[in-house]
Amino acid sequence: MRKKIIVGLILSLVLTSQIVAAPPWRNTILERIREKRQISVEEFRKKREEFKNLILQKQIELRNKIKERREKIKSKIEDFKQQLRERMKERISQTKQKIVERIYERVNALNERMTNHYLNVLDRLELILEKIESRTAKAKLHGKDVSQVESAINEARLAIEKAKEAVEKQAEKVYEPPQITTEENLRTDVGKLRKALHDDLKAVEKLVKKARDLVHKAAVALAQIPRVNEYEVPITTEQTTTTTQQATPTQTIE
Repeated sequence: MRKKIIVGLILSLVLTSQIVAAPPWRNTILERIREKRQISVEEFRKKREEFKNLILQKQIELRNKIKERREKIKSKIEDFKQQLRERMKERISQTKQKIVERIYERVNALNERMTNHYLNVLDRLELILEKIESRTAKAKLHGKDVSQVESAINEARLAIEKAKEAVEKQAEKVYEPPQITTEENLRTDVGKLRKALHDDLKAVEKLVKKARDLVHKAAVALAQIPRVNEYEVPITTEQTTTTTQQATPTQTIE
């Protein structure tokens, strides 16, 4: 009896974690077609427009979120700069103090510039993926096997989400000033700060490149479908009856 209870609790936790981890893209055009294999041209257009607007909305929300947090950490950066000035006093010359301070400012500025760049890349990848999905949906409505493309699309979308999470975390990072010891060790001390930024940006860049490669993989998988660019949304019986009684409708596959 006790074993049954434990097994039941484990299953409950697994199911709960699956629900929590469910992907946030449940209203895509492919999801709509999975629910019902027949769709009108107007509904297809409307559903695609809704999903595209949702993508753009989420992109704006993320940028605003990062912008707000950056504003909040500006005072923290200023505090660090003041700490750096105090730390450098009587340890290195005034000329080198100014150089170190400029380097510290550039480190945080470079982090902001690069994370903005990564966000731009990921935003473009999302819109490219949306176009791939639209073409995939049209091919699916014509009865084509698009399972490999769908799998590639899901992989790419997960990779984009993971990369965006990493970019968001990196964008909000504040680098502490170098621990200045002596003028002789200045290059080493400053080098540690530069290396920390370099390593962090490389880790994020790796995720961005993976997302880019997986979007490319989805595009290649789509291109393997013969005449894929020729497919459009089939005209349903209902649409044809509405427009003209004489027209012969193109039947979708049920």
